[in-house]
Amino acid sequence: MQGSSEKVSSTRSRLLRLVESCEIGSMLPPERELAAELKVARMTVRRAMDDLVTAGLVKREQGRGTFVMRPKVAKQMAMTSFTDGMRERGLTPGSDVISFRRIRATAVQARALRIPAGEAVFRFTRLRSADAEPVGIETTWVAASQVPGLERADLRGSWYELLDERYDVQVQTGTSIVEVGYAGERDARLLACESGAALLRIETTSYGANGRIVDFGVDLFRGDRYSLVTYRMPQYGLRSAPDRHRALTTAPNTA
Repeated sequence: MQGSSEKVSSTRSRLLRLVESCEIGSMLPPERELAAELKVARMTVRRAMDDLVTAGLVKREQGRGTFVMRPKVAKQMAMTSFTDGMRERGLTPGSDVISFRRIRATAVQARALRIPAGEAVFRFTRLRSADAEPVGIETTWVAASQVPGLERADLRGSWYELLDERYDVQVQTGTSIVEVGYAGERDARLLACESGAALLRIETTSYGANGRIVDFGVDLFRGDRYSLVTYRMPQYGLRSAPDRHRALTTAPNTA
């Protein structure tokens, strides 16, 4: 079994090099030809190709073949900023502030931020891009008392860097709830996708070193251009699951 896994891993690496050398949209050779060229069993090629399909690097079309796709922008489920994540992948991050308001917290917003209802909060929405291509819409709520003097022009760079450098607030941990969403007309126009296209909807609550909530956000990212990566590890002494029947991910800060 170990030898088989090693063959699949080696074949996957060789196929990946092939995919990287091809233009987006080009068709790959049939699996039987790849198996002959790589001198491995056709089933080994199939298993290795399955991994590339799962990663969104290639797609199979019934009756036509396997085609090279544009790779998705991957983001680790960790407390890093969008800006840092794109830089780590060699992409140029972009941020356009499309709304910025100081408002009074509604009951829902107050509960999310654990502040009294009616307290002043900033709500801002940014269109995020990678290499000038729109990939996500981020809306953030933060108590005004945490970020006095915050202005629209401050939000063109990394939000976490701004919190750290100006306000001495370091995001340490957070929880994210990931669900499937669909693009409305406004979302589709901003993200340059079709209305009704699948989106990743991510609700995130960030916490500082003292356990106090820093901010709350709702993000919408294009499902065809964005993926999430998680690391799984054993847990011991599992606690009871949360009341809400939703997928909950907690990640340490690596910023």
